[in-house]
Amino acid sequence: MIFLFPLAGIIFSALTVFFRGITGTDIIFEGLFYAFDYTLLLALCYVAFLIILSLLVDLKKPSENFDRFYNGVVSFTLKIALSACNVKVKIEGEEKIPKERFVLIQNHKSMFDPVVSLAYLGKYEIGFITKPENFRLPVINKFMHKICCIAIDRENARNAVKSINAAAENIKNGVCSMAIYPEGTRAKDGEMLPFHAGSFKIATKSGAPLVVTTVDNTNHVHKNAPFKRTEITLRICEVIPAEEVSASSTAELSEKARKIMCNSLGIDFSE
Repeated sequence: MIFLFPLAGIIFSALTVFFRGITGTDIIFEGLFYAFDYTLLLALCYVAFLIILSLLVDLKKPSENFDRFYNGVVSFTLKIALSACNVKVKIEGEEKIPKERFVLIQNHKSMFDPVVSLAYLGKYEIGFITKPENFRLPVINKFMHKICCIAIDRENARNAVKSINAAAENIKNGVCSMAIYPEGTRAKDGEMLPFHAGSFKIATKSGAPLVVTTVDNTNHVHKNAPFKRTEITLRICEVIPAEEVSASSTAELSEKARKIMCNSLGIDFSE
C-alpha cells in the first residue's frame, strides 16, 4: 500500500518529462526530481485530506450511526501505515466470522493490535472499546468517533457500566459490532494478562455471538520497522454462538475464551 504514493509520483514524473520534451541524460535527473516532489506532494495532500475530514466531525454530537465512509478511510490509511512499517498480515479463519453483529475479543500485546484489526477486519464494521486517553489524540479522535469507538474508564465503575451498556446497544440496534480487550491493557512481557470478566458483559447484555481472536507478533513491529519485515498472524479462533453466550456467566465466558486464546498462541492456560 505504501508504494501507491511513489508509484503515482513516478507516473506523474514520466508525464511531466514527456510533455516538457526532456531528452538525453536530463531525463534521469529531472525524472527523479519530479518523482520525489510528486510523491511528497501526494503524501502531504492525503494528510491534509485526513485533517479536513476530521474538521467536519463534531465530537459533541452523539455517534448514533456507523459511518462507512470514514471506516473505509481508516482501513485504507492503517494499511498504508502498516505497509510503511514493513508489516505483512496473514488472516486465518476469516470464514468463521458471523454475518450478524458480534462482540470481538482479542489479546493485547501492542498498540498495533487494534491497528491490524481495524485495517484488515474493517469491512465487518467494528467499533472498539478503548481507553479515554485515545480520545484526546487530535484528528484520530474524530475518526474514532465516526466509527462508534467508545471510551471506558475502568477506574470509575459507574462510567464503565455506561460504556458497556452503550456498546451492547450498538450491537442490539445493528449499528455495528464491538471489540474489546479483556486484559484491559497491554501485556508488556508478551504474555497474557488476567481477564476482566466484566468485559464479557457486552456479549451477555447484547446476546450476540462472541468472536474469539488472537493477533501474534505485533510486539515486534516497533523494533523491526521499517527495515526488517514483521509477519503478523490475525487468527479468528472460534465463535461462541449467541445461544451459548446467553446461557453462560461472564466468568464462564472469560474462562472459555482464555483457554481458546492460550491454545491459539501456544501458551499455558491459567485462570
